[in-house]
Amino acid sequence: MSSQQIFQLSHKLRATFKPLTSKFNEIGIKIRNYEMPEKVKGTFLERWAKYWHGLYIDYKDVALDVVKDCTERPVHATIYITLLGSCFYSNRHNPDETMFREQLIQNSIKLIQVGEPIRNPVSVQHIKWLERCYNEGLIRRLNLGVLSLIWLDNYDKYCSSYKAVCPYLKPRYITFYERIVDVGFLGKWWILDRKMKDYDVNEAEFCVAETVNNTGTVSATC
Repeated sequence: MSSQQIFQLSHKLRATFKPLTSKFNEIGIKIRNYEMPEKVKGTFLERWAKYWHGLYIDYKDVALDVVKDCTERPVHATIYITLLGSCFYSNRHNPDETMFREQLIQNSIKLIQVGEPIRNPVSVQHIKWLERCYNEGLIRRLNLGVLSLIWLDNYDKYCSSYKAVCPYLKPRYITFYERIVDVGFLGKWWILDRKMKDYDVNEAEFCVAETVNNTGTVSATC
């Protein structure tokens, strides 16, 4: 970013925050000049009003400091606003387990609509494995705010056996990464989507070369 762009950005930030600063100052002046009625003084209402007045002053000072920092450091302010906006957008588009289940069902339907000889074995094995994990009740979702993780537990959540409820036999944090089966980010489950790439292409068919021997039989070699 050039010096001219930084100057223009600083000028735009000042022009944007100037009405906001003026509004805060006007409200602060009105609050400071407001006088409580005589019949209210010394009562609970006066103490309650003073509490909210002090709270407003604190938040106003914080807001004014933020505006001042943004105008004095426009580059830093732009970076912070971009990061906050990205986190907010990622949080709003953070996929849940329902979306994972729907995507899994849709991918299963796609495979059913394709002939078995031309199905990609990688896609087939991954979908069958996830369906088996769902049937056993092992699928779990970990919400991290901006993204989600699908991981496998040891037992069904309704299982009450000793191994399932013993806290010393729970999954350990050190080896937790081995249990992650998918990562959800920006409204999509990425590993499941990658496993379905070329789901209608069986590479084994392209490495088969038919050779006819002297007896007229056909043998397949890869």
